[in-house]
Amino acid sequence: MAGANLPAKKYKKTSPTVTRLSFEFDGGSTQFIDIAMALSAINRKFYRQGVYYYVNSVEIYNDETGVVDLHTVPDNWITKNAHQRGFQIFQKMNSMAAPPIAAIRPKYHDFKVYMNNLHRTTGSAPPALHTINGAIGQAQLSDDWVYSQFVSADSDGDLNAAGTALNQEADNFYAHLIGPHSGTSDNWESISLIKSYAETRGTVNSETPADANVDITDPLLNLFDFSSEEQINDIVHNLLEDNDQPPYNYNQYVGETTSSLQHVARIGTEVGVGRVGRASGFCAPFGLICVDPHGVETAFRVVLNLAQGTYHGVYAERA
Repeated sequence: MAGANLPAKKYKKTSPTVTRLSFEFDGGSTQFIDIAMALSAINRKFYRQGVYYYVNSVEIYNDETGVVDLHTVPDNWITKNAHQRGFQIFQKMNSMAAPPIAAIRPKYHDFKVYMNNLHRTTGSAPPALHTINGAIGQAQLSDDWVYSQFVSADSDGDLNAAGTALNQEADNFYAHLIGPHSGTSDNWESISLIKSYAETRGTVNSETPADANVDITDPLLNLFDFSSEEQINDIVHNLLEDNDQPPYNYNQYVGETTSSLQHVARIGTEVGVGRVGRASGFCAPFGLICVDPHGVETAFRVVLNLAQGTYHGVYAERA
């Protein structure tokens, strides 16, 4: 009888999803992964970039001795707030076109940003599926995964190519999270969301505190200073001079410089371990990962094992 020899229970995985993502890389150069783009391409679903994705573990397959560093953007309130501010401005900009053209919003509209400016010039690696006999996997490409552009109404007085007349074209530019802005005020290429957030946000007052006028020779202050070593004066001096400034760099936000990536794993491969290296998991804000090989000149493979959950089969949290 057809169907008699079946398990007692039906397959109950809520949303069958590929959560093991494989990427093929060339050796010797820094490259990038966009988890949302990869999930969309390989699962034929729309995954938003603007969420926090979680990686359970990572594997590196390599035919030579070397190491690969993995980096994410810092998982802190600065990154979150800078991204939310950029998203809100992006939404406000798009809403300007909504009244005259009500049906213009694309079906897969999303706020997509680069990790840093190098990511913008390098692009995101597509996921791959594989064949047998060790052949390189076939890349699974997206039909349409375009990173968001801002269109500025700032009249910056652009000059034409000859430098003689104003060229009042809108200034279009992308956005990235880490590092400085790219371009110039009359021709931005990509804006750093964290730097923009830092330049427009009020913060703590780091000026000389009000207690700087304390007089340590005051008679009442020294009323109980019985020691010849001026104990009270030394205590007051410590209270005046120590810990009255912020416990961080007052003039710089984490993420404003290019050297602000958060290191999450270093994986090495060598003879004797089957040319496979492994590392534990991490949180990848907005699904962006920098893959940085050292001493690796040939092709290698990175495999991400994502946490399973209720967001189209993977675990993710809203920013």
